[in-house]
Amino acid sequence: MDARRKRLLAYLSHNRSQLVVDAAVLLTWLVGSAALFRWLGLPVWLHYLVLFIGVVVYARVTPNWERPYRSPS
Repeated sequence: MDARRKRLLAYLSHNRSQLVVDAAVLLTWLVGSAALFRWLGLPVWLHYLVLFIGVVVYARVTPNWERPYRSPS
């Protein structure tokens, strides 16, 4: 159990900057699209669809997080 915790902490600290960037981009996308959809009076279902598509596109175009170690299994 302790080895898993160490690997998780190493993984998170290694990818800290990308994690912060991802969270900031996704939060900006969420708040910006919500404000725009509310201001334009567009339907909520369309907002959910745009949110989902935006997150999927962002996940596809950004690089994967890297492991700072080799998996023991």
